[in-house]
Amino acid sequence: MATATFKFVPNTKLAAADFTGRTVTYYGTITFSAVGDVYLTGGIAPLAGFGLPNLGPYGDRTPLKVYVESQAGSGFEYKWNASTNKLQVFSGTGAGATSSATELTNNTALNATTPTISTDTINFEATFPRV
Repeated sequence: MATATFKFVPNTKLAAADFTGRTVTYYGTITFSAVGDVYLTGGIAPLAGFGLPNLGPYGDRTPLKVYVESQAGSGFEYKWNASTNKLQVFSGTGAGATSSATELTNNTALNATTPTISTDTINFEATFPRV
């Protein structure tokens, strides 16, 4: 099986600058590669040409924040890892106040999870500095 990738799919009608003109925020969805592709520990890299720099003006800068969530309420936690530029997937919540959610197991096919990650509807919000 191939290693999974994803695409940022911007909603071109919703890119917006803040009232001071110091930031720009892009909104959209995330789609994954083939359903049988596998997740590798550390996260999923964007497909070449579909990463943050390709969202539009200022997308090539270090983002101030990237927020990712399941619109469908799948229960999976999607986290943008700024140091690796990968999307990590975590399942469940920690067992207690001192433990965290567990990253998806290495070599898990995107369609082998319950619910299926490959068909999850995922929204993103990415904010970049303009100045």
